Amino acid sequence: MQAYYEIETDIPVDHQLHIKLPENIPAGRAKIAVIYELTQIKNDAGVALKAFLNKYQAEDIDIDTSIFEENRKTDADRDFRL
Repeated sequence: MQAYYEIETDIPVDHQLHIKLPENIPAGRAKIAVIYELTQIKNDAGVALKAFLNKYQAEDIDIDTSIFEENRKTDADRDFRL
């Protein structure tokens, strides 16, 4: 059988939490979950991709066009060339 204990706290800037549990919780293995509110939600997947590309200084690419152009350079797609 599992039991549940909840307490609210503030996460300090050093990101270390120190908690003292009630005496009725026995010693032994336990799972700890941290549930928190996101400060900024990115609704647009393109925003996250753009941030990733900027971080690694990569160019914006159109994956489908890039693959199509690469295939046109080979004979693998010769029947489909434009």
